[in-house]
Amino acid sequence: MTNNSTISKLPELNANDLPPVLRVYYESAPESFRIPAILTAVCCLCALGTRLRAKYVYDLDLHALLLQIIIVGNPGDGKSFTRPIVKQLMAPLLLRDQELRRQEQAYNELKKTASKTKQLPDEPVTDIRCLQNITRAKLVKRADMLVRKYGEPLTFMLFSEELATMAEGNRKAYSDLRTIGRLAYDLGASFSTDTNSSESYCAMVDIIWCSLYCSTPAALDEYMDKRSIEGGNVTRHVIADLGDLMGDDAPVFRRIEGDDLLLIQHTIDQLMHETYDDAGGIMPTHEIPMQWIDDEVRDWCKSQRELVLKTGSRALNCFYKRASVSAFRMAALCYHLWGEDEKVQKHIIRFYRFMAQYTLDGLISRWGKRFEGMQKHDDSDDQPKASLYDQLPHQFSRDQLRELIVKLDLSTPARIFISKWKRARLIHQPDNNLDIFEKNY
Repeated sequence: MTNNSTISKLPELNANDLPPVLRVYYESAPESFRIPAILTAVCCLCALGTRLRAKYVYDLDLHALLLQIIIVGNPGDGKSFTRPIVKQLMAPLLLRDQELRRQEQAYNELKKTASKTKQLPDEPVTDIRCLQNITRAKLVKRADMLVRKYGEPLTFMLFSEELATMAEGNRKAYSDLRTIGRLAYDLGASFSTDTNSSESYCAMVDIIWCSLYCSTPAALDEYMDKRSIEGGNVTRHVIADLGDLMGDDAPVFRRIEGDDLLLIQHTIDQLMHETYDDAGGIMPTHEIPMQWIDDEVRDWCKSQRELVLKTGSRALNCFYKRASVSAFRMAALCYHLWGEDEKVQKHIIRFYRFMAQYTLDGLISRWGKRFEGMQKHDDSDDQPKASLYDQLPHQFSRDQLRELIVKLDLSTPARIFISKWKRARLIHQPDNNLDIFEKNY
């Protein structure tokens, strides 16, 4: 990582660092779509792998592999590449959902036509997991049905080719989606509804989901309002920005066929077998052994903390933490797809470091300045700027530091920077002079 910017050069990643099933999607995509394509596939596979768990180094509880991905591009830039990937990977769940929705429709028709004196059969308890437009009450009911049926929550898969349609112009629906989304990122964060309305469904449930939204920049700005930025919604998302494709030819993906199709189907079957048993129940959870990556996670997070101390960036201080969590969850999935083979750990480490930095850079680029409370995000905000630490001369005074803090419009007092830099051994005081400091790097 460079020391002159909160947005850094990405580590190297190539096809060999991906498990075979993700390599298929990486190699079938045009170059500018490769990372968005594997993020789309990873999101779907995490939703399928709802019984997988992994221990993150900084948390006591096991993590479910939950991801929230947003593909960002201008109208006509090709965001619809996500549709065939989702349909392919989620096919078994989509088929189950269709059959179960037919059961629900049949029951509702029976309710409409049955005599008031006739006793109806019990409402079917369904397992519907692929969602698009949905109200809060219906989502709570769907989640509660999963718990009633299996005794535990399962991961929903939310997919929309247009984020703007998720709430259909209803601001309250947007608000509900954002509120639940903050909780849906972590296993064990219950959401409850308790109202007198006959139209509502009252329950306290754990709602967990993987989400994949496609969005234009304008729709994303509308969805992620100021409250969402300050409240942490943005930190739970991985932004895959297609970039400036003006004048580019339409993207052409290579057709997936032959052995690649068999590999994909084998992966889908494996994850489905790890979720549902033959008796109509669910399988026990499986913990992916990930302790071997703990030191790498600590090391990456430490490098970000050092950069936080140098730059005074509160956005970086906030964003890097969940960027690491999302990258870790992706890495755990990859390790599992690769058979949890110790020989591939070096590739998983490279994948983790790439995705952590990719996620962090996307968050900083899109929302960093607004999080800092400065001017509205524009292209100039994305340009690398030297950190507070790097703009200081090798030897500097306390007054020089104060002047630079004012110039950069930072809110942290000089004494806090000095205290933290000393603790991190970034500076020292020559000759015990209280007002003169020297940088160690």
